[in-house]
Amino acid sequence: MREQAVVDRFEGDFIILETDHGMIEIPRSHAPVMAGEGMVVWYEGDRILEIDEEETARREAMTRRRFERILGKK
Repeated sequence: MREQAVVDRFEGDFIILETDHGMIEIPRSHAPVMAGEGMVVWYEGDRILEIDEEETARREAMTRRRFERILGKK
């Protein structure tokens, strides 16, 4: 079953994903080359199936708005 996760970081030959069930490791060779930290992805087993660009953009915009409020820019 495919599930959503966020790319947390890279460690050697692995991508560490933050999932609803905790952290998991995916081999870099089982992921799109353009996967980057903070991106929302869909994965199944030990393979990243796709990057959810729309959800990634939504979360980035939300984070940017929070920082602007904290810094008093809006």
